Amino acid sequence: MPTPRRRRPQVPVFAVRHSGGILVAVVFWLMTLPVANSRSAEVDSAKVQQSIDRGIAYLRSTQGERGGWKEYTGQNGGLSSLCTLALLNAGVGINDPAIQKSLAYLRKLEPTETYSVSLQTLVLCQVGAASDLVRIRRNVAWLEAEQIVGEGVEPFRHGGWGYGGGRGSGDPSNAQFALLAIDAAEQRGVRVKREVYEAAAAYWKFRQSNAGAWVYSANQPPTGSMTCAGIASTVICRAHLGKGSSRVEGGTIVCCGGESEDRDAVEAGLKWLGDRFTVQINPGNAGASTLFYYLYALERVGRMTGRRFIGGHDWYREGARRLVELQDSFQGFWAGIGFGEDDRNVTTSFALLFLAKGKRQVVIGRLRHGSDQERDDGQWNQHPEATRQLVYRLESNWGRDLTWQTVTTDNAKVEDLLQTPLLVISGNERLQFTADQRKLLKAFVDQGGAILFDANAGPGCGPATGFEASVRELCGEWFESAPLTPLPADHPVYFAEADAKPSLIGPDYQLQGVEACCRTAVFYSPLSLTCRWQLSDSSSRNRDSELPKLARDSIETAARLGQNLLAYVTGRELKDKLDTPLVIDTVDQNQLTRGSIRIARLQLDAGAREARRAIPNLVSIVSKRIPIQLKFEPEEIPIEAKRLADQTILWMHGRTDFQLNADQRRELREYLESGGFLIVDSICGSNEFAAAVRRELALVVPQSPLRPMGEDHPALSARYGGYDLHDVTVRTPSRGTAGLTVNRRRGVPNIEFATIANYDSIFFSPLDLSCALESQNSIQCPGYDTNDAARIATNFILYSLQQ
Repeated sequence: MPTPRRRRPQVPVFAVRHSGGILVAVVFWLMTLPVANSRSAEVDSAKVQQSIDRGIAYLRSTQGERGGWKEYTGQNGGLSSLCTLALLNAGVGINDPAIQKSLAYLRKLEPTETYSVSLQTLVLCQVGAASDLVRIRRNVAWLEAEQIVGEGVEPFRHGGWGYGGGRGSGDPSNAQFALLAIDAAEQRGVRVKREVYEAAAAYWKFRQSNAGAWVYSANQPPTGSMTCAGIASTVICRAHLGKGSSRVEGGTIVCCGGESEDRDAVEAGLKWLGDRFTVQINPGNAGASTLFYYLYALERVGRMTGRRFIGGHDWYREGARRLVELQDSFQGFWAGIGFGEDDRNVTTSFALLFLAKGKRQVVIGRLRHGSDQERDDGQWNQHPEATRQLVYRLESNWGRDLTWQTVTTDNAKVEDLLQTPLLVISGNERLQFTADQRKLLKAFVDQGGAILFDANAGPGCGPATGFEASVRELCGEWFESAPLTPLPADHPVYFAEADAKPSLIGPDYQLQGVEACCRTAVFYSPLSLTCRWQLSDSSSRNRDSELPKLARDSIETAARLGQNLLAYVTGRELKDKLDTPLVIDTVDQNQLTRGSIRIARLQLDAGAREARRAIPNLVSIVSKRIPIQLKFEPEEIPIEAKRLADQTILWMHGRTDFQLNADQRRELREYLESGGFLIVDSICGSNEFAAAVRRELALVVPQSPLRPMGEDHPALSARYGGYDLHDVTVRTPSRGTAGLTVNRRRGVPNIEFATIANYDSIFFSPLDLSCALESQNSIQCPGYDTNDAARIATNFILYSLQQ
């Protein structure tokens, strides 16, 4: 006869002191995760989106019947193009009636002014319709012809653009819009003469001051808007001239060397801008005019250089906060002063472009490291255009606008690094990280980030033995029982979105990795992928000659591998730039009282060590959501009566088959029949473990079979202070002809339960909870994301205490 059922601590909706000494309070109004902190309280993605929506509504209200907006004299379609570009970037669909009307209007025009031609080109490239290619080519040819070049042209003007038709002596404002247009056209496959970029590069180089800034005209002081124009234009010219280290010589890919300058023009410009950074005015402009023009240019610089911080300032967060403050609270427009910015359509368009383009989701980042990190051609960034080219590829394949970031560990916190799903660390020499930097990078990986160590090795670079040795040392320090090893041929990184045969990158090439946290968290490439990513833009470098097949195959395969990497580590699920990443801090168990609710993992020898941080992480998450003190056993406990007696809740998980002996079955049965509670989940959705669970529990409690949990089960409701679980996302990865597909179903979780002596005593999830709790972004596991997994486990705990 079973022993009397022990009393479980009850959890009502107000504080109660139980005989066991547990003081708990559960409220129905629980804060959602992640908990907001002081850095995100002022402006967040929801506030910015609301601001964008109101700005869109204003531009809709000012659109004319013919589809355009009131134009400036002498600028045929310029303002209408700007407004349309703003709406498109702000998320208004191509099939939206307002966009259809504006496109019909713009397609009838053949502008002959630099601003209008450039802006019309930007709109048509943003739309991407094949039928617009004729118009785009016409505009590119016009811009090529209008560039100010030739003998006798003074250096201050050579390579620039005037207003069109010979009007004006050329100025950097016209020049930057012309370059933006031809750069966008290149991305749509329209070829631009190399000489255009060479002349433009010379133009911007000549006009840069010794201090690093740019001016509008020789007799004016430097300004933030013109310095932003100079930085972005220099980046564009570099990208299309291919003066970086990646090149193909005689059929061989060469990844190091190349041209370098004594002073990096982009870094010099960024330093000038950072030293004077503000979002209150256009730096260098004594008045308040051109603020919105400057902010639009600032967004371009931050995005094109991959900088999250300029001069220590989070440029997007500060700029977004400023624009939200300045927006008219009634009609939703932004108003400026001075020529151009006295038109609310202009300022509203610039504001929308800043807010919408600046908030693009980050998909990849580069880590600045080493003594030469202040140089753009340093060890960390031998291939500065690599991430840009890979992101362009992703944008085309994923059908959405994305961006990248440059990351530094200086004064960084783990949540700063977590803005970037995949962090690329490149080099040829030994990595010189401090103890704090190594700890920070390990925390980044533990919290769900992934790292690609990319060796600058091969022709032009020499061996990267020092770099590889330091990578192996780091992996050994971070993952004691998981060495860096070649990834198997069936790893998703080779097929997640596109077939990538590693042998095509180079003879005997294999991508290596560390299996940790139910996923590959660290990758190592012994040949430079970034070198090949930089060469993957066929419209620019090497465009005047056919690449040999071996080089072409190596470049294309590396680009596919990069795309697969990003699909693998993100599952195409990206965070908004202003969202605060979820950081799981382990609870200090020494601070808990004796009356804490105890939770322990059972010792099964079924592969549970792969998710050994799952329970500590769960305890941390629960402690932030509800005022319950959970105390976890640091090590797995054996299934013995004396060890089970003190535990309120047991957690059983694994990934492989297991078998209990007769004594273990008896001890577990007595624990459950006396009021114990058991949570079980299959690590990474392992069918092998799930089959073992069902078999063993049928032997432990044969009269209490597992059965599916219906939608009306109270454990799925918020009745006991938890969460409504009727709308979680169930993820099921599958491999098909299109690569790795993650199918998503919204609804109740897949849970089985068993009732013992009228108490629901066992909850079993055949889909993964542990990997999600161990680390975020475990998309290869059938199951749930971290937030939903925590919600499910929280409900289980609250329900067990309520019975």
